Amino acid sequence: MSEDNVIGSGSSGKVYKVVLSSGAVVAVKKLWRETKNGIGIVGSEKDEFDVEVGTLGKIRHKNIVRLWCCWNSGDSRLLVYEYMPNGNLTDMSKSNKKSLLDWPTRYKIAIDAAEGLSYMHHGIVPSIVHRDVKSSNILLDSEFGAKVADFGVAKIVNGTSQGAESMSVIAGSYGYIAPEYAYTLRVNEKSDIYSFGVVILELVTERPPNHADYGKNDLVKWVSSLLEQKGMDHVIDPALDSTYREEISKVLSVRFLCTNVLPINRSAMWWVVKMLREAATVPRS
Repeated sequence: MSEDNVIGSGSSGKVYKVVLSSGAVVAVKKLWRETKNGIGIVGSEKDEFDVEVGTLGKIRHKNIVRLWCCWNSGDSRLLVYEYMPNGNLTDMSKSNKKSLLDWPTRYKIAIDAAEGLSYMHHGIVPSIVHRDVKSSNILLDSEFGAKVADFGVAKIVNGTSQGAESMSVIAGSYGYIAPEYAYTLRVNEKSDIYSFGVVILELVTERPPNHADYGKNDLVKWVSSLLEQKGMDHVIDPALDSTYREEISKVLSVRFLCTNVLPINRSAMWWVVKMLREAATVPRS
C-alpha cells in the first residue's frame, strides 16, 4: 500500500490497488480516523467502518461491489473489495478511455446501477438506503458492468416512506441531493431515486451535476430548461451515435420518474428498472 498504488481518494480515506502474493488483485480502502489531540474519537453517527462492513455483509448482488474482508486494529482500518479495473464512472468519463463510453455501454451502466439500487430497496428486508448515490460511487469492471459502491453513510430503514430517518449530519454530494433534504433532513429510498436520476442525466448529456454554465441551477434544472427552450438535440451528448436517438430519448424521459420535486411522485426503483429495460429500441448482438 504505497502512494504509487493509490487509485482513489476521498473524504473517508484512500483506495489502493494491491496485488496479493497469489497474483490476485484487490482494492483496499484505508479509512481516515477522525482525531482530536491525536486520539481517535467517534462521530455523532455510527462509524463508517462499522456501517460499511455491516451493510455489505448483508448484500450479495451482481451489481453491488463485493466486500471480501476487513481489518480493524488501532489506527489501521482496512476494507478489502473486489478490484474494478475500469475505476468509477466519473473518472472514466474524464479519462482517455472516454470514447469507450458509447451509448450501448452507458445504457448498460444505467440498468446495472438501477438493478443494484432496486435490490437494496426491494430485495432485502429491512431495506437499505445508500444516501450517497453518484457517478463516482458507480464502479466499472473489465466489461463495463456497473456496481454500486461506498456504503459508508448507508442506513437501514423499514423499506417504505414511513421508514424515513432524520439525520443529524448531512449525507450525500452537492448536485445529487434531493431538494427536500435541505429542509427536512429526512431520507428514504426516494432520496436515492432522485440521485440516480441525476446519474441518468450525466450518462445522457455527458455533463457534470454542477457547472458554471448552469448559473444558479443544477444539472436537473438546466436540462429541464434547455429541453423546454431548445429541445432534446441540445441536451444529448453530441458524441453519441444518432442511431440510438429514440432509445436515448426514452431513457432521458425516465429521469422524470426520478427527479420529481415531490418525493411521493418519484417511481420506485423496481419500476425505474422496468422502464429502462423497455426503452431499448435497437437490437443488441
